[in-house]
Amino acid sequence: MDFLVLAFAVALFIVGCRLSAFFSGSETGFYRVSFLRLSIDAHTGDTVAARLMWFVQHPEYFVATTLVGNNIANYVTTLAIGLGAGVLVDAQGAAVDVVTTLLFAPVIFLFGELMPKNLYFRAPTTLLRRNSRRFEICYRIFMPMSVPLVWMTRLIEKLSGMTRHRMDFVLGRHRLIHVLSKGHEHGLLTAEQGQLIHGLLHEATLTPTDLLIPAARVHGVEEGTDRDTMLEFAHKHGLTHLPVRRKDSLADWYGYLRVLDLKLSTQPVTSLVRTLVDLPDTSTRLEALLALREASRALAVLRSSDGAIVGLLTERSLIRHFMHPAGAASARKTPLAAGRAASTG
Repeated sequence: MDFLVLAFAVALFIVGCRLSAFFSGSETGFYRVSFLRLSIDAHTGDTVAARLMWFVQHPEYFVATTLVGNNIANYVTTLAIGLGAGVLVDAQGAAVDVVTTLLFAPVIFLFGELMPKNLYFRAPTTLLRRNSRRFEICYRIFMPMSVPLVWMTRLIEKLSGMTRHRMDFVLGRHRLIHVLSKGHEHGLLTAEQGQLIHGLLHEATLTPTDLLIPAARVHGVEEGTDRDTMLEFAHKHGLTHLPVRRKDSLADWYGYLRVLDLKLSTQPVTSLVRTLVDLPDTSTRLEALLALREASRALAVLRSSDGAIVGLLTERSLIRHFMHPAGAASARKTPLAAGRAASTG
């Protein structure tokens, strides 16, 4: 009988250590995994990544599950140690349980905490993906205990005024800064790449109105102008892209010509005209740059809500402000100068 109890205690102890290793490692892996990589995999139809992304979008359920799981693991290991001590030691009492627990604490810490945390730290994505189904099962089993914890957390967040979205934003920003600093430290990011990322973070959501060339001040030509006159005009103003407006209009810009095409191509001028990308003036700088890139165009025309042309925007001016965001302030003080400089690109 004592042998069966001892065997049961050993098996229970192994199960407790295994549970502790699983939940402790999963917690470390969760904070180490690349959420961007998971998101990309999930959007390609990866069901495992989609399962993990659900917990990324609802981190309180992940934390509550690991909390309940770790407590259950601790209780199971403590129970196993108590049963084993009762068989191996004749004396009874709280002192025996405390001493035996202390003796087994290094084993629990090594195999149930330290080793799994190190493994998940080194390979978070692989191990989380491998055990995602198991964690989901535990989440569903522990729901009666974890859901009240989640409700309590949300109540505290509501009373303190710290919403989960704000917490996620701060956490995400710290992660991004950490990634950028590590990339620069290991030589993976050059100074120019760092400037570009900084510019994207600070300039992407701004409107491009400060970078516009006003419609009435664009250096361009009227449609129907002969080739030689166009080339002379482009050379005089140092232009590589020549905006084209409708006939008998001073501000109805609809296309542009590459000066290089005018010089090298023998095709009619009308066939060389490229249409401008049409954008609302409420577009952000990043949206404008993406639209230009997608259409393979160098210039865009921005219109107000009533359809009137506000001005022209060049791809080079956008890239310049993303690459050198610190110099954007001086350019905003003289939008006409900035527009003319951009139009030479």
